[in-house]
Amino acid sequence: MLHSTFHNKDTNEDPKTSSVFENLILLPDNVFWRVLRGACFDNYSIPAEAGMLKKYEFWPRWDPTGTDNDKYVEPDIFFQFENFDVVIEAKYGDNCGQYYGQWEKEIISYQNEYGRKKPIVIAVGGSSSKDNNIVTIGNMPIIVYNCSWQSLLDQVIKYKRELSYVTKDGVFSARDRLLDNIILAFNINSIYSCEWFETMLDYPFPSIDPNSIEIIQTAYTLLS
Repeated sequence: MLHSTFHNKDTNEDPKTSSVFENLILLPDNVFWRVLRGACFDNYSIPAEAGMLKKYEFWPRWDPTGTDNDKYVEPDIFFQFENFDVVIEAKYGDNCGQYYGQWEKEIISYQNEYGRKKPIVIAVGGSSSKDNNIVTIGNMPIIVYNCSWQSLLDQVIKYKRELSYVTKDGVFSARDRLLDNIILAFNINSIYSCEWFETMLDYPFPSIDPNSIEIIQTAYTLLS
């Protein structure tokens, strides 16, 4: 929670946002973007290649001209990649808190700072819907992509599982330790992940016999 401590943000979703994302950005740029993009539920229109992460900023304060804010507009995180910019608005839980008016203000203030461009806006948590939203600024429609803290953690675990089949060297073992720290950041904020038996069949060397799944399903049906 280095960034939330530095910015004196110690309530609501801010420590959670800080502890998770300040570790995620330590991954290689292409891996970080793969995880973030993969966590978005409807990501078909999100570019697969982001390029180098040139700049990041937690809780930037942007020009509020054109909004009803007096002093500034403050999204949670801003990422400037080589190929595009990303605005993150995070909420503490995964079910409610996101709303159109806040996205609209953040996009308007982003354009005050960086020109009339289309940022990629990602709403982390705060919505029970997996559908994308559209915010229209002038005649410019901008997609707001939904993802959850849970889907973000699931992408991290998916990548860690893939690494487990790679021959380790110093670089990969360091990355593995970083992934453990990222997972811990989720866990201390009460976000956990579990694997269903069916997903274990995707492993190169399945750790559970397919017949065992049928036996467990039958036993569960009888007991219920």
